[in-house]
Order: sequence, then structure tokens, then C-alpha cells
Amino acid sequence: MDAKDYAGLAGCTGLAFVLYLNTLNAGFVYDDRRAILGNADVTGAGPLAQLLQHDYWGTALTDSGSHGSWRPLCVLSFRLNFVLGGGVPFSFHLINILLHCLVTALVGLVARTLLPTRAGVWCTAALFAAHPIHTESVAGIVGRADLSATIFCLLAFLVYRHHMMHREWQSLSLALLLALAALLCKETAITMLLLCGLCDVLGGRGVKPAAADKKCEQGTLPTTDCNEHRLRSLSILSIALLGAIYCRLGLVPQPSVAFSSADNPTAHESCWWTRTLTYLYLPVVNFQLLLWPQHLSFDWGMESIPRIQTIWDARNLLSALFYGTLLAVTCKGIRLRSRASSSMDYTAVASISLPLLQRLGGNSCYKWHGLLCTCHHQLKQQRSSQQQQQQQQRSAAMSQKCCSSSKSISESALIISAAFLVLPFLPASNLFFYVGFVLAERLLYLPSVGYCLLFGLGFGKLWQHLNGSNHRLLLVCCLGLLLASFSLRTVQRNRDWHDEEQLFRSAVAINPPKALGNLGSVLSSQGRYAEAKVALQLAITYRPNMADAHFNLGIVHQLQQNYSEALACYRRAIELRPQLALAYLNLGTSLLAWNRTRYETEAAAVLLRGARLQGHGVRDRKAHEEARQSAYLQLSALHRSEGRHQQAVEVLYEALATLHLGNAAVLHQRLAALHVELEQWQQADEQQQLAVQLQPQQSATHLSYGQVLARNCSRHAEAEVWFKRALELSPLEPSAHHYYAEFLEQQQRSHEALGYRLRAASLAPHNYALQAAVADALRQLNHLAEAELWYRQAAVLHPQAAHAHANLGAILQMRGQRQQALQCYRKALQLQPGHATSLANLAKMNINIDAST
Repeated sequence: MDAKDYAGLAGCTGLAFVLYLNTLNAGFVYDDRRAILGNADVTGAGPLAQLLQHDYWGTALTDSGSHGSWRPLCVLSFRLNFVLGGGVPFSFHLINILLHCLVTALVGLVARTLLPTRAGVWCTAALFAAHPIHTESVAGIVGRADLSATIFCLLAFLVYRHHMMHREWQSLSLALLLALAALLCKETAITMLLLCGLCDVLGGRGVKPAAADKKCEQGTLPTTDCNEHRLRSLSILSIALLGAIYCRLGLVPQPSVAFSSADNPTAHESCWWTRTLTYLYLPVVNFQLLLWPQHLSFDWGMESIPRIQTIWDARNLLSALFYGTLLAVTCKGIRLRSRASSSMDYTAVASISLPLLQRLGGNSCYKWHGLLCTCHHQLKQQRSSQQQQQQQQRSAAMSQKCCSSSKSISESALIISAAFLVLPFLPASNLFFYVGFVLAERLLYLPSVGYCLLFGLGFGKLWQHLNGSNHRLLLVCCLGLLLASFSLRTVQRNRDWHDEEQLFRSAVAINPPKALGNLGSVLSSQGRYAEAKVALQLAITYRPNMADAHFNLGIVHQLQQNYSEALACYRRAIELRPQLALAYLNLGTSLLAWNRTRYETEAAAVLLRGARLQGHGVRDRKAHEEARQSAYLQLSALHRSEGRHQQAVEVLYEALATLHLGNAAVLHQRLAALHVELEQWQQADEQQQLAVQLQPQQSATHLSYGQVLARNCSRHAEAEVWFKRALELSPLEPSAHHYYAEFLEQQQRSHEALGYRLRAASLAPHNYALQAAVADALRQLNHLAEAELWYRQAAVLHPQAAHAHANLGAILQMRGQRQQALQCYRKALQLQPGHATSLANLAKMNINIDAST
């Protein structure tokens, strides 16, 4: 490589970096939340060894709902990123951009080993840097699996090309190690071993021959020895490929549940003819996205690509044209390769045969290797003249060899580039086995290398054939126009991945039910209930059997306290997906909120059913188990509120026995509180100690233990020790100071308690409860003037709370400011007619006030 090569690679890499700069301020979007924020293998909540036992999403590989996507090396990179970057999205996006830049540089190096022209190499790298199909892999953090797998694949290919030059064991071992690393990042990388083998079978045209191959060309080694080196390498590659397939399919657990019809509807189609025609058409759609990526979507499931149900569908013509072109390109490459292999350099053969005959004692080259030659002279007598002829022949052969070498490089590049395009795509094509999606843009990241190589090869050919500077300038302008349009589309598409609302809105035209359903959920979380309701109702119109849409619509109705509509939505969601534990939890909660007296029994039954769901085949095991835990806790609280403490205890023990949680500290804390109410002090202490063992560094656990001990009159000293431990663990946690102050007040140590009250309020200046607690403490100490100031501040923080104004009125009444107190009570009664405290204090003042006046 010279300075121009380095400059070209630097320019393409810089282009890749600049185009994705607007992703640095993006957040965690779509699958990022589950794969990173909700994955204990990434956040460090789970042991490092679990990376080998869990799939990409943190679910155990043996779980019935696991995707079976085993990518421990990529998950490890997420974990390191989380630890070093503090879990902020900026660091994740920055690493993705840098990885894409590295891939761009490697694509340029691969192109340099395959393509005959420098113009073609630069064109390949620049097109790869700017192609919009890569936005999902780079802007979406979970696309790092494709980025890292592609890096290792390209490195393995380059190292194997080096092995073809020298046939060293070290380079072969390194190539296999890199291929294994790629496989640990993404399953489709297994095809890289096939690519390396194909390159070797083609004879490494354009690669400098190894020492043994040079001897073969010079005739000093037999042909069998020459082929032995290549056969050895190919055999090792084959064994490694078979071993990788066996380990991946035989040792690593595979998904035990078929993918849903929403993910891959064609796989559930009963008609074989429809399945075949549709799956044959899907590669055409993928190739269209590579050609012109105008319409992109975060999800291509459901009916985004309508199924082909008849042979008269016009899309079948596109399929026939696509496969016909692919077959023609392959046949042309094979035919040219066969022709090049069958042709012999007769001059070179003659120059090798004569010295060999001399060594063997022969005196004629007549019919040597089936060749007819007219020399018929003794070798000793004609040696000098023959050497002169051989020198001339070698000079002529070198010129011919340069032309044939350039031609053979193009032939091999055509086949290898096509293989780069086709082979990595095959595992995800649904042609050999069904996968959990119809089309995914990030799966085109590695195949796009082959597309860019083919484009660069064609560009280089045109560059060679166009001799005039004007023609070449026109060609460069056309390339610049294409790169500019691709770059603008990339920048625009990056904005769609900035947040979830923009992402889902961008896909409404392609996948309306999925996009609108997810959009409704996002709008609901933002409090935009009217817009959320419209989006979810539209999603249900497109796809009435979508359980998620019914469930999210129920949440909107529940938040608006429209419980009758919410109940109908939750029941429909349960009907469509009986394993949706969250729907049972929300249904039970809505029943209690609507009419607790009437629906208490039904709510308890619903909560119990949801809590006992095993969740066979659920995709997000963690969310399912958390929903079950919440159902158990809600059911226990229901029993406790009705005075059925023993039943509440039994429910929580059942939860501990059946739930598969990494941390059940909250269950132990609830049990400890129930045992305290039953005055079962030993059991309460045992449960609290279990909670501390599970969360030894959590101040909330120590606070809970202190509160439990404080209920036992004989253990106040121990309780204070635990409160102080909580303060040591979290000195800036307001709740630690607040609960310790409560304990001190119970011990009649009000002056000490006031200091901790003030500290808690200063740590959370916008927390109404803490400000009001300071005011109460000052009032108890008869510091009425200071208490009035704190009550006024609390009322400002929570102006719609009736009790805030009533408390202010009470302190004003105590200070003799009757008129101001009267105004406060009037405000409280306006906010909450019949407010008991206000009415009682007004009665003490012998005033009967009408809130409406």
C-alpha cells in the first residue's frame, strides 16, 4: 500500500464516521431496552459465567421462550461498555460508530486483495460507508452483533488470504480463531469458512503463490505435492466447519417453541406452494433494498410483504429474473475459471521439460507431455542456443502472463464477491429452515460487502475501458451523485432511530399494525392518552387479533379511570394470549379500583391465575416473572387489607417457591412485615436476614430491617445499628434520613430527629412529603414560625392537595391568624369537598363555611 491507498481508506472511514455522528445523542430504542437495560448479563447483576448459558437477550438457552441466539462475545462487549461507560447510551452509540468505521476500512482492504483497480477499491469502501441499509446495525445498539461478526469475518478472510501465500500453520490457526470469534458474535458468520474455502478452491488468483506453489510453477515439485498443501488447508477448514455446525446445533440448546405467526406468517402458511413462492421472492426484496434503500422499517413482520398465493403473481417474474441473473453470473465465472485452468502455458512447460530431461538422462523433448517439438537435437550440443531461446520465450510469456493474471483476478473477484453476497444471507433466508422474521435489515450488513464488491468491480471495469478524461469525469460524477443520495438517506434514517416515537412513526406505511401498536404504547407512557388511543384503535383495525394492542389500550383506559373499557381490553388480550401475565395483573388491579366490594373475590381469583402462569413459550422471561411477582404481592396485600394475614403469608411463601427470580428480596421484606404484624418475631428476623443476604449493599434492605426491629420493643438498640448502616451505605439517600428520623421521634429524641428531617428535605427539595415532615417536626417542637414557612413551601410544591392547605391553615390558626387560616380551609374544601380536617378545625373556630362561596 502506498500513500494514495492510505488516503483513500482514511477518506472512506471518515465518511462513515461523519454520516453517523447524529446517532450519538440517540437513546436506547426498541430492542436496546431489553438487550441492554433489562439484561442482567449486561448490567452486571448476574455472574459472568451466565453469558455462556444465556441467549442474546439474557434468557436461559434451556428456557422454552429462548430465541436460541447464542452470542456471548457480543454480550461481553455490551457488559464492558456498560461498566466503563456508566450505562449511558452515548458510549454504546460511539462504539457502534467506531466499529462501523473499522468495518469500512476492512472492506477496503478486502477489495484491494480482490479487485484489479484502485478506483474499484475506493468505490467499494465509499459505497459501504454510505449505504443506508446499515443504519439499523449502526444506529440500533443491538446491531453490534452484526458489526462485530463482520469485523471478525473480514479479518478471518484476510488472514486466510495471507495463509494462501505462505501456507503457515500460524496464519491458518489465526483464521480459524477469528472465524470462531465471528460465530460467537452472530450465527450467520459460520459461512465465512465456506468463503475462505471457495477462495482457496479458485486457486487464489491474484495472490502471490506460496513457496511450495512457486516450486510447482518452476517444475521442481510434483503436482501431487503442490496440491497437497491446498488439500490440507481445505480439509482443516471442512473439519472446522462441521465441528462448528455440530457444536452450534448439537450442544447449544435450540428454541423449543415455534415462532409466532406475527413474526413469520409465511412459516405458518398451510399451502406449500405459497410458502415456496413467497420465500423465493424474499431474497429479491432484500436485493431491492441493497439497490435502492428508500423504504426501510424497524420490523418487516406480519403482512409487511404480502404472501404470493398464485403463480400468476407479477412478483414471480422478478424472482425468475433475479435467480436467472445470479445463475448466469455464477456460470460465467465458473466457465471463465475452467477455461483459464484448462489452458496451458506451453512456453513455460517447454522451459521446464528440457532441463528435467537432461537431469533424467534423456536427449530429446519429443512428445514430452504430449507436445510435439521440432528441436530433435542433443541437449549438450544445443544448450547455449536453447538458453537464449528460453530467455526470449520467458520475456514474451511474462507479458502474456500479466494480461492473463489480470483477467483471472477479475474472474475470481466476480465469483468471490457473489459468494460474499449470497452465502452469509442463506442461513436467514428461510429457504432451508424457518427463522423468527421475514426480513431484517441488519442481516444485510455482511452480505452488503459482496454487493459493494460487485459494484466496485463493475466500476473498475468501466474505469479501465473509459480512456478519455471527460468520460471518467462523468463516471465519477455519477458515483458522487449516488453516494450523495445514499449519504442523505443515511442521515435522514438515523433521525428515525433517535427515539422510539420517530422510529415507530417511520414504519406506519410499511407495517401499520406493529408500528401503530408500539406507537400507542410510547404515547401512553408520555401521558398523551388521546393520541395513544387513536393509534391503538387503528392498530386493532388492521390486525384485530393483536394481543399487545388490546393490552396497551386497556392501560390507556385504566389510566383515565375508564375501568369498564379497560376490563374489556384486558379480557380480550388474555383470550388472545393466555400466557400474558401482565394482563391478569392489570385486570385484577382494575377490578379492585372499580368496585372493591363487588369484585374482590373475582380480582383475587384473577391475580392468583396470573401469579401461577408458567409462561411456556414467553419471549421475555424476566418481564413475565416480574409480572408474576407483582401479582403475588398484590394478592398478598389484598388478603392483608382484609385482615387475612395468614393467607397473605402463604401467598408470599408460594411465590418464593415457584418464581424464578435472581433477587427475591422484596418478597422476604414483605414476609418480614407480615410476621411482625403477627408478632412472630423469629420468623420476621429470619426473612429480613435473607433479604440482607440477597442485597447486602442496598440501603433500602437495611432500612427495612431496622423498621422490623423497631417494632420489637426489646431490640431498639439493634434497630438503630441497622438504620446507621443504611446511612453509611447511602449518605445521599433522602429516605435513609427520613426513616431514621421517624425512629428517633418514636424514641422521644425529637431534636435529633429534626436534624435528619432537615437533611432529607435538603437532599430532595421538591419532595412534598419530606418538606411537610420538617414542618410537622417543627410544630411538635413548638417552633411555629419556622413550621409556617415549611408548610407554605409544601403547599407551593403540591398546590392541588387539600391536606397541604389544611395543614397550613392549622398552623396559621395556632398562631392566631384566623383570616388567613380561613382562606386556607376554604381552598382545601374547594379541592376536596368534605375534607374532614378542615371541617373539624373550622368547627373549633365556630365557623360553618360553604366551600362553594
